[in-house]
Amino acid sequence: MPASPTLLGIPLPLLDDRYGPGNADEAEDTLIGIVQAEMGTQATCSFDVDTRHPNPWFHQLLLEPRVAGKAASPEQLQAMSAQLVAIGLG
Repeated sequence: MPASPTLLGIPLPLLDDRYGPGNADEAEDTLIGIVQAEMGTQATCSFDVDTRHPNPWFHQLLLEPRVAGKAASPEQLQAMSAQLVAIGLG
């Protein structure tokens, strides 16, 4: 999934620090909770991993939140980013 203004990127090293190396899937409930708190309980989220950079420090888990096929607005993405920062994942 290429970088896009409709994606939220979370650095994999932050996920590794919080959930253990290679356990990014353990963050799923937390991440879906953030998306649904902002977009409603019908919101869904696609996940992908961006490992294109040769330095693993820059690898990211990419989230694409949507509801009824519609991508999150810039304001919703900003609010979700702020929540990620508040819990140490941004």
